[in-house]
Amino acid sequence: MDAMLPLTGLETPGSRRVALEGVVNPVAAVLINTFTPQLSQPLDFLVPRKLSETAQVGCLVKVKVGGKEYLGVITARKDQTEWMKPLSEIRRVLTPWPLLDGATLELLESVSLHYGVGPAALLRYVLPTRRVKIEAKFDTSPLDLAAFAPWPGMAGSSWDGYGGGTQFLAEIRAGESPRAVVAALPQITGCVNGVLPEKLADSGLSARFLSVAELASTMWQSGRQSLLVFPSAAEAAEAYLFLRHFFDQAEQQVVLYTSQIPPAAAYEAFLKARFGHAAVIVSTRGGVFLPLARPGLCYCWDDTALSLSSDMFPNFSARQVLLQRVTQTDMALVLAHYSVSAGDLQLVERGFARKLAPNRETLRENTPRFYFLDWESQMTEGPTAQMLLPSRALRVARRALDGGPVLISVPPDGKYSVVSCVNCGENASCPHCSGPLRFQASQLMCSRCGLVVGGFTCSRCGSAKVRGRLLQSRTLVEDIGRMFPEVSILVSKPGDGHLTRIGSESRLVVAGHGGEPEAEGGYQAALILRAHMLASRTALWTSQEVMRRFLNVAALVAPGKTVFVTEPLGTLWEQSLIRWDPWQAAAADLRERQIGHFAPAWRTVLLQAPQLGEALEYLRQSLDQPLILGPVPSATRPGIEAAFVSAPLREGAQLGKALRVLGARFGIATDKGGLSIEVDPADPGGQIV
Repeated sequence: MDAMLPLTGLETPGSRRVALEGVVNPVAAVLINTFTPQLSQPLDFLVPRKLSETAQVGCLVKVKVGGKEYLGVITARKDQTEWMKPLSEIRRVLTPWPLLDGATLELLESVSLHYGVGPAALLRYVLPTRRVKIEAKFDTSPLDLAAFAPWPGMAGSSWDGYGGGTQFLAEIRAGESPRAVVAALPQITGCVNGVLPEKLADSGLSARFLSVAELASTMWQSGRQSLLVFPSAAEAAEAYLFLRHFFDQAEQQVVLYTSQIPPAAAYEAFLKARFGHAAVIVSTRGGVFLPLARPGLCYCWDDTALSLSSDMFPNFSARQVLLQRVTQTDMALVLAHYSVSAGDLQLVERGFARKLAPNRETLRENTPRFYFLDWESQMTEGPTAQMLLPSRALRVARRALDGGPVLISVPPDGKYSVVSCVNCGENASCPHCSGPLRFQASQLMCSRCGLVVGGFTCSRCGSAKVRGRLLQSRTLVEDIGRMFPEVSILVSKPGDGHLTRIGSESRLVVAGHGGEPEAEGGYQAALILRAHMLASRTALWTSQEVMRRFLNVAALVAPGKTVFVTEPLGTLWEQSLIRWDPWQAAAADLRERQIGHFAPAWRTVLLQAPQLGEALEYLRQSLDQPLILGPVPSATRPGIEAAFVSAPLREGAQLGKALRVLGARFGIATDKGGLSIEVDPADPGGQIV
């Protein structure tokens, strides 16, 4: 370990003053666009006299390091440097004005520290693809957004149905920046009183974007910009079309910024946001770093969706970026969805955000009713209860088809293995850390901490017998078709090009999660099949996903109609869904995460490398109270060790700095080795198993 300890001190011996005739602050700190950990912090370059006026903070430049040319951004101008050798000159200034402002550069540093990397690792997510023709015709002169008065709205508002919703809008209108977690109300027909604005009623657009449109309108009236983030490009495009209709007199101030639009249009949208020419910016995960001239609101719909977390290094989440953004900049924040995550609840409990939930009466009037085929009903129904569609579910569907479309939600294709009790079916968990157990040769081993469990006892029934189960889905459309031979069946799968909206004609719609189209007037019923495929998973996110996916389905069903789940889920989830109370499930999930040392209650990191001993010892020395589980063999990378580390929230900065040192020491993970670092992993157990 002695070779590792000196890495804690990476400080340079001192600094020197640099002077260049005719140039004020001749040293430019440049953050270069690279993943190399050793180059992840700003490097000092000399500003030549000919570039003195154009090399401003925030401008893009070309620099040369080690014989290779890099794109970079100037983060500071100064007259001192810690580099004792002669400085290399900036080769070119690429942009006529700063593309990034000080707040964005500060955000880069704070987010990168959270994820234990240098700011250069995030730079590629911030910089747009330049288009010189767009720059040539773009006018950066300030634009008075207040002159483009948004549509004044209706006498009532969809926010009137939330406890505190009217007050929330009033605070925004007064120029304040409140923060809220919103347990959203389904909007099948429009606002609370069921009336959609006349100009939108015949547009064929989804009414569910009405509440965010009213929110952005209120923010616009206060002279500030709104950044609206959605999980997918398709959903963002749908919201964009709605907002263009909503603000029909000022539609040019509403822009779309996603990876699906042409690069020229994306660059123009970037510039409009940066220089205050756009009042409403609709985006996906890629827009969370967008610089705003008049920052007002960060809105995120469905903040726990997997698509809002990057699957590439450094695996940042849009939610975390927005949280840090509103913390360092005085911006309002709204995290909204039908469900509520443990992280959302924690924000409310810590006083960071307020809770906005529908009034109980409003909720009853605007939501469907959940029913479950519980154990008692299965016994009563007999053998037909084990069918794909039990007789009770068939009756619900056939009655509902008389009035319109019926949605059948099916699990995604795939298979998952779990170890469970032979007697009651409860998933087997580790007595030490509550992690999921797996078979290792002839022994039971915890996939999280590596403990070999000798004498297993079920936590529910006390049985000592376990078995391995394979949860597997298969094609269900043919089976469903045989049960409804006279009914038209529409199959909708998630992904690009899936149906987003259908009419009110009577038909069956078979859809996987994320592929459910919206029906005009809402579905007359919904059936959720094979619920155990999700509810029996041992993943950390299981509880959160059960609520999220099932409420997503229910939100498409007309008020007062039926959502029928063909299997029991357990008392907690059933009661939370029946009462449409996602806060109850979130509270239980948060308690489990606090006990298990998981995010968001703790700062966590998953490490993977051929040998983790040196890295884990360094973390033990760097943190006051780390909990280290492992190392254990990693199933995702053969021949690699994996370990799970958690630390109290107050040690978050210490953890980030320590991970930066480890990244510089071991390098980024590749097929040949290196250290893989994933901060706050969504499912650490699933990656270790």
